[in-house]
This record gives sequence, structure tokens and C-alpha cells, in this order.
Amino acid sequence: MMKQYHTFVDRNYILFKAVTKPTITEEDEKLLEFCSLKQSVMKDVPDWLKKWASLICEYCLFEESQYPAFFKADFPNLSENDLVSISCI
Repeated sequence: MMKQYHTFVDRNYILFKAVTKPTITEEDEKLLEFCSLKQSVMKDVPDWLKKWASLICEYCLFEESQYPAFFKADFPNLSENDLVSISCI
């Protein structure tokens, strides 16, 4: 999965995007909150780092949505919730 959607170039682009366009949107704030990266962790960090964290959270949620289908053939007896739990370990 990572070989297709999160290559070396993709990871560098996320960092580049965070550094060159570090504006924190309301959507970024909501995503950080949803992923439990709250003020206690994000206090006094530069905007680019908050943006980078938001972009990484966005990718992690994408992975979480894709993994059940990706692993279903290898683990047919597991439910979708079980497969999501495995991918989040």
C-alpha cells in the first residue's frame, strides 16, 4: 500500500507542502483534534510542523480506510474492524 500511495516522493512532497504553505486551516485544526494531537502536544510548535502533522494524520486516515480491503484476502475470517485494528498497531 505504501509503495503505491506513500512513496519517498510523496513523503517529501508532504514535508515540502507543509514548509511552503504552512497556513493552518480550520480543517487542519479539526483533523489534529480528531487524531488527538491537541494543544498539549502542539503548543508553541511552528505552523509548518502543525501543517505537517495534519497532512500525516490525513494520510493515516486514508490508510485506515484502505487497509481492510487490502488485507481481506489474506485474512478472510477477520472483520473489517479487526483489520483496521491490526493496521493501527
